[in-house]
Amino acid sequence: MKAEDFLLVIMNASQKDMLKFYGNDTICLDFTHRMNAYGFDLATLLVLDDKREGYPAAFILSNRQDSTALKLAFAAIKDHTCIAPKALMTDDTESFF
Repeated sequence: MKAEDFLLVIMNASQKDMLKFYGNDTICLDFTHRMNAYGFDLATLLVLDDKREGYPAAFILSNRQDSTALKLAFAAIKDHTCIAPKALMTDDTESFF
């Protein structure tokens, strides 16, 4: 990443616990696109709870939505929890592929 790039990953203790507990089933990733005037996009990592409702397990805020930024964000999340999801559901953002 460049010096002017911005990447922030937010996951609190409750989100970490939910990711550990439900993270081995289905993970969902969703990007908001161009929703603010600052050039930042928000990616939300969700897990499906026991009622199959999405629970936000982490937030990724960045000026980039490419594989480089996502690799760094997922590495930071992996430092705090280990999961092996059976399914991954994403929106149509090409960087998720």
